[in-house]
Amino acid sequence: MAIVAILARLPQVVAYVLFFIWELILANARVAWEVLTPRYSMAAGIVRVETACETDTEIMLLANSISMTPGTLSIEVEEDRNVLYVHTLYADPLDDFLEQVWRMERRLLAATRGPSSPARPPEGRVARRTPGDRGEAT
Repeated sequence: MAIVAILARLPQVVAYVLFFIWELILANARVAWEVLTPRYSMAAGIVRVETACETDTEIMLLANSISMTPGTLSIEVEEDRNVLYVHTLYADPLDDFLEQVWRMERRLLAATRGPSSPARPPEGRVARRTPGDRGEAT
């Protein structure tokens, strides 16, 4: 029975792997461009991201996927596994960064749970922290 469930999710797993490879290519190109050009467009910050992850495996896969992507690093997971703190070189605009993370999460959850995985967390449940502040929501 478990093999049938795994095979049923195989298209989503393949789709996630291909999506992740594409995201790696884009992130590498963006960071390389930043290094090779004199223009400085980075806006580094630590972002609090609400997730829909429910298991240790899901949050581990999401955090590792984020950390393996150039320009981002997962730095903390809250105990309930619903909040992930991510350092990014491109925190502005914040909505764009959060949408990238949630797009990755949706595809990952489709691969781990099946195609009927939940959408991104409701609006208004995110806050941004930068090294100079004390974690107040912005």
